[in-house]
Parts: sequence; structure tokens; C-alpha cells
Amino acid sequence: MRRRNLLRALGAGALTIPLGQAFRPAPARAAGGHAKYLFLLHTNGTAPWLWTPAGSTATNLVFSPMTQPLEALRSDLIIVEKLSSNGTADNHGAPGSLTGEGYSSNSRTSVDQFISDQLVAAGRSGPIPNVLLGSVASEQQSDFYRDGQVLSPIFDPSTAFQAVFGTTPGGGGAEEDPAVVARRRERAMALVRDELEALGAELGGSEKQKVELHLDSLRQLEELLSGTGGGGASCPEPMEPGDPGQPLLNSQAHVDLGINAMGCGLTNVVSVQYGHHQSTQFDLPGVGTADWHNAVLHNLGNAEQTLVNLERWLAEQFVAAANKLRSLPDPSGIGTLYDHTLMVWTRDMGDAVNHNGDDMRFVFAGGAGGYFNHQPGGVYLDGGGDAHQRALLTIAEGMGITNLDGFGDPNGARAPLAGVGSL
Repeated sequence: MRRRNLLRALGAGALTIPLGQAFRPAPARAAGGHAKYLFLLHTNGTAPWLWTPAGSTATNLVFSPMTQPLEALRSDLIIVEKLSSNGTADNHGAPGSLTGEGYSSNSRTSVDQFISDQLVAAGRSGPIPNVLLGSVASEQQSDFYRDGQVLSPIFDPSTAFQAVFGTTPGGGGAEEDPAVVARRRERAMALVRDELEALGAELGGSEKQKVELHLDSLRQLEELLSGTGGGGASCPEPMEPGDPGQPLLNSQAHVDLGINAMGCGLTNVVSVQYGHHQSTQFDLPGVGTADWHNAVLHNLGNAEQTLVNLERWLAEQFVAAANKLRSLPDPSGIGTLYDHTLMVWTRDMGDAVNHNGDDMRFVFAGGAGGYFNHQPGGVYLDGGGDAHQRALLTIAEGMGITNLDGFGDPNGARAPLAGVGSL
């Protein structure tokens, strides 16, 4: 495999980093939610005036053409809009969408990483603390963080499959000696590392920085795999995905892979990023062929229907993930994965057309262990300019995190949203 193709295939993905940090003490809330799993779907921002389910009330959703597919989840759906990032998620590459903090912070951590650390500390995590997948291989990553350092998802579905299932006895049905598997894994990692280091020596500028990010993520992956020691619940071996040939279809494959990892008891936190804020080429039946940001969001006068089609497709992916969760039993034998999963659809910006985070939106669904305040007609909440960090804190609370200190802006909003959870 040529070096540049290797770089793209590897995907620079860290599944996670082992827990090793302490959090500042803070008053704990009386109780947290009871969700066991977090499934986070992360996408670009949108055109709020087209996406908003206008006419919705607190106990009844009225869907727009963009959101119509979500009606399949109506009774389990909570849509929150008009939350402000307070400048932390304005423009390309702003880091606040999942961290609640802007460029000035040196310790920002995205909510998925914060939650997985807390689950590990509480003894509630599978052998892989979190799985981060998707995005676009050619673009610089800027959404997921740990301790101020940006993380890169695994881009390639086959690479992700091998990382999650191929090296974990019991996860993919492998019967080989774990020591043999470990030695093969170490040799493969060494070969990839040598290729990346050689490639980095040939490049300069931003391309060299991308290679260095890949190397950092590879080291994190090695640390993770060396610490798991195999294990994982016995489950039917999923099929290794092929190469769909475009980033959004890669992410579609990643959803199945991540949820299968949950069903096998391998992880409790899965994040899948669809697209990238700078550039995402797509060619999808019923949607069209274009670049998501440049040819659609910045050419809305000519591409409004394409954006509507694309947003509908994304809503369908969220519903498909819910259906996948419903189809699999929880490893405990009690209910389905869906019953125990907190699902959330997040965005890197609110208004991607005008590049600002003044209208951040969140879509919540899933059984979440009974945490959500569900209504038969669905729930719509107008945030009225409240801090979007409160929605991120809501995700943590729903996952049973009672001490929310250590996440987000310590001087910003510190309470979860009212009306989402049942606490």
C-alpha cells in the first residue's frame, strides 16, 4: 500500500486514552440518570430557519421537511433549540460544540471523553472506554478533545473493525491464543508507525501536522489495546465492512460497527461524526452530488432542496441507529440496547450558513434507562439563548454522572437543562 493511501486507510483514530486524571472536587447532584450507554451522532451545523420544527409546543412536535423522518421516534424525542455557545462554537474549527470551551482553554475535553472517564472510574465501562469514528480523512480535526488535545476519529470502517473486533478475543468470535493475537497486533502497529514516520519526514507544514496527529492517535490506540487484555462479552461476529467510497457512507457503516460493539459488551460510549465543517463530498441517491459546506451551505439560493434532502437523510440515519439499538439485546439480558442508551444528535455549529453558534440544537432520544421526560407527542424546548453547555451537562447527568465539575467552562452554566431529564 502506498504511503499516502496508508495514511488515509489508517484514519488516525484513537479509540480512547486510558483514564489517568483527577477531577477537581465539587458539590454532587443528588442523583444521576440510569443510562448505561451513550450514542452520539455529530454533524455540521445547518440552516436553522429551514430545520426548525415550527409550530411545535412543549408537548407536541410539528416536523419540518428536514426533520420529518424523526417522527418515527416521536414519543421518545426531545428537540432543544436556540441555545447559545457564547462564542465557543462560532466559525470553522471552533472547539466549543462538544467541550463548552473556546480557544483560550488549555484543558478542554469533549463530553464523550469526560463521560467515558467517569464510567471507568465508577467501574461501569466496557474494556474499550469509548469508540470515536467517522469524519473526513482529508480534513484537520477540531471537534473531539481530551485535556486540550484534539482527537481524530477512525475514518476507515475496515480499520475500525479490526481495532474494535479483530484484536479483542470474544468480541469477534476469534479463538486464537491471545498472545499470538497480541504479537500480530504489535507487528502491524509497528509497520504502520514506521510508514507514518517516514511519510512525516517527507512532508512539511499542515500535512506534516496531520501525520503527527495520526501518530499521536496511533500511540493512544496502542496504549488502549495493551491495557484491555482481551475479553468482552460473547456475541455474534459482525461482518467486516467494505469500503463504501465516500465519507458519509463510511459513517453509516461506523454506526453499525459501534452499536455492535455495545451489543458485545465492548464499550459504553460510541461517537460517530458525519462529515466535516470544511469540506465533505457526497453523492447520495435521493440527496444529490455536491460538497456539503461549500456548494450547499454557501450556495443556498441554488441548493436549498439539496440541503433539505441531506438533512432528511441525516435524520434517517439517526432513526436507523435507534432501530439498530432496538434490534439488539442488552448484554445484561434485560431489555434492548435502546432501552439503556442515551442517544443525542449534536452539531459543530448552530447556523452553519452564517458561521455562528447562537442557535445550537440537540436531538435526544433512546430509552436512557428512564432518564428522559418523554411525552406521547414529543418534547420541544426553546432554549431562549441559554448556554448550550447546559445540554452537554444534561448528557453527562443522563449517563449517571453526579459530579459535573471538571467539564466545560467552570465559570459558565453549571446546571443541566430543565425539562429534558426526569430528575
